[in-house]
Amino acid sequence: MAETNGHSGETIPLGLYLWTRIRQIGVSTILGVPGDFNLEILDYIYQVPDLTFLGNSNELNAAYSADGYARVREGAPGVFITTHGVGEMSAINGVLGSLSESIPVIHVVGQTSKVLQEGRLMIHHSIGNSEGGGKYGPDHQMYAKMSKSARVAEASLWEVEKAPGEIDRVIRECVIQRAPVYIFMPLDLSMEEVPRSLLDTPIDLSLPIDTKVQTKAVDAIISALTEAKNPALFVDGLVQRHGAREECKALAKALNITTYTANMGKGVIDETEPYFAGMYGGVISDPELLEAFEKSDCVLLLGNIAADTNSGGLTRKFEKDEGIQVNANNVVVKGQKYEPTFIKPILAELKSRLADHKVAQSSPPQALPKKLSVDHKAKHLTQSWIWSAMMPFFQPNDVIVAETGTTSFGIIYQKLPPNVKLLAQTYYGSIGWATPATLGAELALEQEARESGKPRGRTVLITGDGSMQLTMQEIGTMLTARTKPIIIILNNAGYTIERVIHGARQKYNDINAANYAAMLHFFCHPSPEKSYHKATTKEEFKEIFGDERYKDPQHLMVIEIVLDKFDVPWRLTKQISIRGERYMEELVREGFIGEGRVGVGG
Repeated sequence: MAETNGHSGETIPLGLYLWTRIRQIGVSTILGVPGDFNLEILDYIYQVPDLTFLGNSNELNAAYSADGYARVREGAPGVFITTHGVGEMSAINGVLGSLSESIPVIHVVGQTSKVLQEGRLMIHHSIGNSEGGGKYGPDHQMYAKMSKSARVAEASLWEVEKAPGEIDRVIRECVIQRAPVYIFMPLDLSMEEVPRSLLDTPIDLSLPIDTKVQTKAVDAIISALTEAKNPALFVDGLVQRHGAREECKALAKALNITTYTANMGKGVIDETEPYFAGMYGGVISDPELLEAFEKSDCVLLLGNIAADTNSGGLTRKFEKDEGIQVNANNVVVKGQKYEPTFIKPILAELKSRLADHKVAQSSPPQALPKKLSVDHKAKHLTQSWIWSAMMPFFQPNDVIVAETGTTSFGIIYQKLPPNVKLLAQTYYGSIGWATPATLGAELALEQEARESGKPRGRTVLITGDGSMQLTMQEIGTMLTARTKPIIIILNNAGYTIERVIHGARQKYNDINAANYAAMLHFFCHPSPEKSYHKATTKEEFKEIFGDERYKDPQHLMVIEIVLDKFDVPWRLTKQISIRGERYMEELVREGFIGEGRVGVGG
């Protein structure tokens, strides 16, 4: 038999089987951190053509990076590897974020050998002692038990004969359910041989579609839409999470009815289309848009994520008895549920059948003239000015990574160019996520350009200084990997979003001062002086964002924007104010609302 991947004969090591399977589903980069219980497993990565390993600064960042990779790829999961105990536990917050936000991630854990586990020996990275005999020694599976709620499936590999089937099973579950899975591999098991021929049969990643249920669901949707006099389309985050972006775009074009999006659905719909109205987020929506949405008599709601941060503090209104919900695994039409269904094929069938039916047309509301606030007259930079001023900077096909904080309340409500992907951890909201996620996004963009031969967009990270300082080590990894993101740092001297919530002047909302120009020198940037710019005034801002070098960056670039620590987007103060009178009083007392500020009304 011909030699394959450096191995001849009819068998290959299980470790090689694992990585070959992962490459077969479209993954090109394995992220993670080496440790003594995964080193030999890592070796097999280098035997798989077109598969590489990139080491992160720490395991949490590896999980965040895998999350960012999966968000851009949409069809393939992010994959990272850690070592037993200390490594896998360090990563769990990142995995939980992926679970919360329906991101497919595979976490491979290199475990202690089977002999060590069976003997319950006191091996480093374990917890417990061996007093009273081996059976009382540390349980090496303790960590796997602790992380059980962080995954939808796991393969705890123990018997080599069953291991390939278990690997295939959890990879399928990851892709189908769009959620994290774990593969636990004892170090010695990775070297045991399995039949090479197993790789000849691809993993079945098809959805288990019940065509009869799907057809009934589409019938009900069409019936409700054709009966409506003022229908609307509303796009939320699970559309993108379940790989239905293109189907959703095609459906929106076919329907041609007024279309709204949620925060987490941002970037799915082409926002330059005439039927696109804007962002609907309950009471923090633009007034004319809020009024128009609530006059709709039938809303086709796609991929709903009803989190407070995605719904204007839970103020979004949907008439369940009159509306249509196409969820990840079911459809609800006027209270009648159809399941099981899957959002991607449902949208495809719905679009294909619409040609034979007439749906009432509606037009997006006309925006009211905006009143310029006192902030717009200022020479210094303000949150009410920078977001609209930043929009000409973005280009079609860009990926924008928006960190939790004022960024999410600023950029979300701006109209973006076509085919822009906006990544934001809106629901889980773990600050520090965005910087490592940017690394994963860059790797995914580069892979797609390499495999398709088409020009790629840029990756643009927008993060606050507080969030940046949690995970800024990954900028070093970006430079090592020769990635070229643009990093925009909002320097407002601390946790400004927390100041708005409570403790505006408390020291716990302050952070350490940092020299972001020196950061590039520290991480050995090849051209630090030419790749860093700082804006403190509107004129500096305009000059930097008009610089031609940013249109096609040749290196990682950094823009620092200096803002007042008490300056925030008005939508943020509006969402905080609805929590009650005490919060409103604090907003006024601390100066977030009042003279010189945009306030709660825009």
